[in-house]
Amino acid sequence: MTQALPNGADANPGTRSKVTREWLGMAVVGVAAVIVDFGVFNLLLMAGASPAVANLAALIIATTVAFLANLRWTFAHREVTDGSRALIRFFVVNVVSAGAVQISVMLAAAVSDDVPWLNGVKLAATIVATVVRFALYRSWVYRSGSTR
Repeated sequence: MTQALPNGADANPGTRSKVTREWLGMAVVGVAAVIVDFGVFNLLLMAGASPAVANLAALIIATTVAFLANLRWTFAHREVTDGSRALIRFFVVNVVSAGAVQISVMLAAAVSDDVPWLNGVKLAATIVATVVRFALYRSWVYRSGSTR
């Protein structure tokens, strides 16, 4: 267990650097996934797709990109004893958070179908979802304490 020191230093600096590395990795993966997400979303909107179809397709593609990148890069140093359980948990986390983003976009579309408005709502919901995903990846999806 990590103890707080009087000057605010961490008694286990290795843990802090692992968290920082995971957060930075997740941030890079998240940026890449957001670029894919917004790119597909806007391409489909310009092609005449409804906001629901455009958002769902973009989320499916971006989630696939995020899964592969997080599995092979961000959390590759963690040993997961049950890969199928981690995959199911990853899927659950992403379906729930993607559903929250989808609902946010659909509620926004009920107010206005203005593309900048929809993108603003989608961006805000995506930021919140990313923070929640990171916490759940660390504590639930990849919770194995052993690292290599």
